[in-house]
Amino acid sequence: MITQARVKAFGKPIAGLLLWSALSVFSAPAEAMTVYNLNYVFSPATGAVPPMGTVTLTDLGTSVRFDIVNNAGAGSKLDSLYFNFLHGTTNPNQLVFSNISAATGTYATLLAPLTTSTLAGLKADGDGYFDGKFEYTSNNFLANGQTLSFQLSATGQDLAESDFHFFSLPGGGSGSYILASHIQNLQPGGTSAWVGTTAVAAVPLPGAALMFLSGLSGLAFVRKRFAA
Repeated sequence: MITQARVKAFGKPIAGLLLWSALSVFSAPAEAMTVYNLNYVFSPATGAVPPMGTVTLTDLGTSVRFDIVNNAGAGSKLDSLYFNFLHGTTNPNQLVFSNISAATGTYATLLAPLTTSTLAGLKADGDGYFDGKFEYTSNNFLANGQTLSFQLSATGQDLAESDFHFFSLPGGGSGSYILASHIQNLQPGGTSAWVGTTAVAAVPLPGAALMFLSGLSGLAFVRKRFAA
């Protein structure tokens, strides 16, 4: 027979376990993360579309990892990513690309030396001047479902994902964007489009937090059974 005293005794280690779990999950160093959707076409047409790709920026401590996923559909080809950073605090002459996982092919990188730079190679189809880009060369590209990853670090600087949350300089087009990509061979018709992002997407709970919440419900169920 389960007595009330045994229920209380069982409840003490449960409460301690819950407290320990909470401290473990929420006091552990977490990687700050920002997710963007490439969901606004600015050339040749203009308007919101279902996300044609996602770009996740993760703070790794002293560097920031970019993970770009092409979600534009079968046969599509994402050939570039344009981005911006905090000039004045982030020195472009000290930025370094590293740990590049390009999925396929060769590529090139370019960074603007000054916030007032208007380099032709950093102007996305006339819609604003960007601060940097990663671009596939020749006939290489990121296919649908593939992920392009790279890290950006800077000598003597502690970069965070928030250092890249800035809009491109106005360039005479339809607007400015935090990020932009050019995607080819869109179906139907095999057309291409420039697509950008103007806002931060919702970030899901970290896996550890989800596990913790699941544990809470499970332990509550166990305690209820012991109390029955």
